Amino acid sequence: MTKKTTIRIYHSTWRMLLLAIVSLAMAVGGYLMAIHSPKGFHIVVGWIGVVFFGVCGLYMLYGTLKERLTGKPFLTITDEAVIMDGMKHAVIRFADVESFNVVKMGRQEFVAVHYKPGIERQQLDEANVIDRSIRKLNRKLGNAQENISTNCTGMKAQELCDMLNVRLRRK
Repeated sequence: MTKKTTIRIYHSTWRMLLLAIVSLAMAVGGYLMAIHSPKGFHIVVGWIGVVFFGVCGLYMLYGTLKERLTGKPFLTITDEAVIMDGMKHAVIRFADVESFNVVKMGRQEFVAVHYKPGIERQQLDEANVIDRSIRKLNRKLGNAQENISTNCTGMKAQELCDMLNVRLRRK
C-alpha cells in the first residue's frame, strides 16, 4: 500500500505584493498622464493604463490575500489530480492526461498539459466560448490546450513538470 501525499504550492507573498505595488504605481502614472495632458490621445492612453494596471494590481492583492487568509494554495497536487485555484478553478485528473512537458512562450515557461485524445475533444466541447478560444490559442502557442504557470511560486517549470510526470507514471 502506497502512502498518499499532497503537495501544496503557494505564490510568493513578496513577489505578488511587489507586482501589485508596481501595477498600482503604473495605474497612478496613467492617472497623472490623463489629468495633466492637454492632448486627447494621451488622456485615452492614461485612462487605459489606469484601468488595466489598476485591475492587475487589485487582482494581485486579492489573490495574495485569498491564498493567505483561506489557506488555499494556488496548486494542490494529489495522487489523483492537480487542482489549480487561480483566475479560474480547474481540476486536471492524472487519469485524463497523456503527458506533461515544458513549453516556452516568449521568456516565460509553462507546464503544458497534454490530454488523452478523447478527453481533449471533450474538454473543448464542454468549454464556454471564452474558454474554448483560450484553449485554441494555447494549442497554437504551446501545442497543448492547458498550461500551468509557475510564475511567482518560487518553483521552476521543469521542477513542477518532473514532479507531475512522476505522479502520472504512478497511475
